[in-house]
Amino acid sequence: MTFTRTATDADVPFAEIPFEPDLLERLCRIDTDVVFFPVRHHSPVAARLVAELIVNRQPSAVLIEGPSDFNDHFHELLLEHDLPIAIYSYFRCQESHFGAYYPFCEYSPEWLALRQGNHAGAIVRFIDLPWAGVAQRDQGAHRYADAELRRGKYVRHLCERMQVEDFDDLWDKLIESQASISLEEYFRRVHAFCYHTRLWEQPIGDSDIRREAFMAEQIRLMRRQTNGQLLVVTGGFHSSALAARLDGYRCPGASDDEATSTTDKALPKIEDAGISLTSYSYSRLDNLTGYEAGMPNPGFYEHAWRQRQGAGEYSHQPLLVELVNELRDRRQTLSTADLIAVETTARALAALRGRFHVWRRDLIDAVTSSLIKDELEYGCQSPFVDAIHAVLRGKRRGRLAAGTRLPPLVHDIRHQLNEANLEAKQGVRSVTLDLLEAEDLSRSRLLHRLRILGIVGFERTGGTDFLNRADLTRLWEEWRVRWSQEFDSTCIEASRYGTSLADAAGAKLAERSQTLDRDAARAAELLVQAAQAGIETLSATLLQRLNDLIEEEPQFIGAAGALGHVLYLYFHDEAFGTNHSPQIARLLAVAFERSLWLLESIGQSSGNERVVLRGMQALLETCQRASGSSVAAIDRAEFVAVLQRVERDARKPAAVRGAAAGMLWTLGVADDEQILADLLIFTSPSDLGDFLAGLFALAREVAQRHAKLVQTIDRLINEFGADDFQASLPSLRLAFTYFTPREKHYMLTTLFESLGLKQVKPLEALHVDAVSAAQALAFEERVFEMIARFGLESPPESTDGAAHE
Repeated sequence: MTFTRTATDADVPFAEIPFEPDLLERLCRIDTDVVFFPVRHHSPVAARLVAELIVNRQPSAVLIEGPSDFNDHFHELLLEHDLPIAIYSYFRCQESHFGAYYPFCEYSPEWLALRQGNHAGAIVRFIDLPWAGVAQRDQGAHRYADAELRRGKYVRHLCERMQVEDFDDLWDKLIESQASISLEEYFRRVHAFCYHTRLWEQPIGDSDIRREAFMAEQIRLMRRQTNGQLLVVTGGFHSSALAARLDGYRCPGASDDEATSTTDKALPKIEDAGISLTSYSYSRLDNLTGYEAGMPNPGFYEHAWRQRQGAGEYSHQPLLVELVNELRDRRQTLSTADLIAVETTARALAALRGRFHVWRRDLIDAVTSSLIKDELEYGCQSPFVDAIHAVLRGKRRGRLAAGTRLPPLVHDIRHQLNEANLEAKQGVRSVTLDLLEAEDLSRSRLLHRLRILGIVGFERTGGTDFLNRADLTRLWEEWRVRWSQEFDSTCIEASRYGTSLADAAGAKLAERSQTLDRDAARAAELLVQAAQAGIETLSATLLQRLNDLIEEEPQFIGAAGALGHVLYLYFHDEAFGTNHSPQIARLLAVAFERSLWLLESIGQSSGNERVVLRGMQALLETCQRASGSSVAAIDRAEFVAVLQRVERDARKPAAVRGAAAGMLWTLGVADDEQILADLLIFTSPSDLGDFLAGLFALAREVAQRHAKLVQTIDRLINEFGADDFQASLPSLRLAFTYFTPREKHYMLTTLFESLGLKQVKPLEALHVDAVSAAQALAFEERVFEMIARFGLESPPESTDGAAHE
């Protein structure tokens, strides 16, 4: 199979592409001092051939694309791990934290190269730039991806020519499904494919140029140190550039000038870095669930790898057995007829595609066409498609061998869990904590820190809601602790945030705060999380970021929501240690000032008055409690002046003006007569209930004891017609929900007494809801109006008993 290009193949003239036939010929040779083995990461065929090449050629050194800063710990890869595992590289740069993975499974060519090379007595080294040198230009977290190959115009063009769906199918057709492909043919196909992909992909990215310059230098160093043959195992996209740099050929991105201009750029200072092994899983390796640009369906390729390694014939039928079992686990039925249909269709598709055996795409398409009877809507899932992907994905999870070096954070987490008797063991246990007990509070902080870092196995299942604070009569939590295979890997991944648990949790919160954009309420929720994890997690960076977010908040609701959280932590916290903390006091002052400033910017009604009223309640409580506290920045005179302007502003919603009046009344600034005068401004059915809702929300204690206010409300409601009363009823009912049943009874008794109704006859029980009663009253009123309009009233009786005519 030959890969060539004509002038009509694309919109780029062929003359502009520096095609070097000699370079391609050089790449395909295996008798030179440096052999370039091109791989697609996690390719079983590449893994088999690279192992055979090492056995047959016995190179003096095997140089592999991988993080060169792991070379000092290379012996750890030779331990008896259960694959898949990954090298995890991480570093901290200013306030940013970066991490990347180099995954290995049992059929990864890099894994076979390093194991077989070590067995053959060769020098084995990783030659790629350390992750810290790559991340500023390429922050892809999965370093053994093949994005360069799958995204190019050449690949799309070739898929059209060979009538396949995508790059994965193209690779399967050219390489993976060819069980007996020779090394020479593999080199010819893969080098030609990758070289042409590079030619079509100009300009080459800065990250690739920088990495290739570094790898080429590592090869030169090894050339000088050894006399034998060198085997260079890298992604096929890089092979042509490395050969060009070493042997003087032309290739896009292989110029020393390009490399110099790229590598001379200044890099931010790295404050902390580390690298270690971590366990991995097929679910993470699979590009269907997160491995965006790698070999899909690792369970399928492991199946093919193991069958071929066992000197047996590849067969897809064990996968069909797994499919039946998977569907049974999902409570889905697959009849014998359905299974026959899948088998027949898969074989037919394989034959149509020129294969002698059923391959990955054939199975997926056979299940889709045979088992899905109805059209799938966009975004909908099918249990059959999900099941076949689960089977092809595989369930394998890796485990590190005993003696593997672990980052300091992992040891700190294990030590603290052991001290707190919270180690996750086999099975599930429930832990209930009383947050007013010192020992339980310490355990709670530990669990919240693990939760912030995403350490699996620890789940909060119940307890006091410190965000909504609906019930604070009991301060408690309930956690579910369970063992998970992902525990070690999530601990290792969290190591990029720090070496101790408290520092790492604080750094993670600070990083999370950087993702918030002008959202003060969400920022204050982070503050509550930090308080739950212990005041030690409140780093200066986090506090400054929260301060900035509150100062930049454009909406009153957001700023006042933040104020509510900070207010609770500063004045009411009994458990977390934030009560009257100077750090929280500064945030409280900032949140109060911003909320007060934004209060005057509130416009007409937007349907969220209840939330606005809660924010105004937070303002009032902060002002009341700030007297005598360390929150010196709160100016009562300025607060009163703002409330007076809001109360008089006709552009403000009735509920907000009512709340401002209630706040002034509560503070003793407004007298009873002023409140009654304000009430008479809002006598329309659409405004009365809203004004009272604001008034009652902020002056509940004063309002319920004011007989004249209750009488005035009664008079205004009695003046409504039936339709007006029905229109005002929802907002009136909402306004009176601010009172307890006892308080409403007291107000009603006060009204009856003021009307001289001291002996009130008990009302008959109403067997319909209030809305239905109001609708019936309005209907009755309209009937009476119609009777009066058409003169149908009963004539009044005369004094002498005769009726008027």
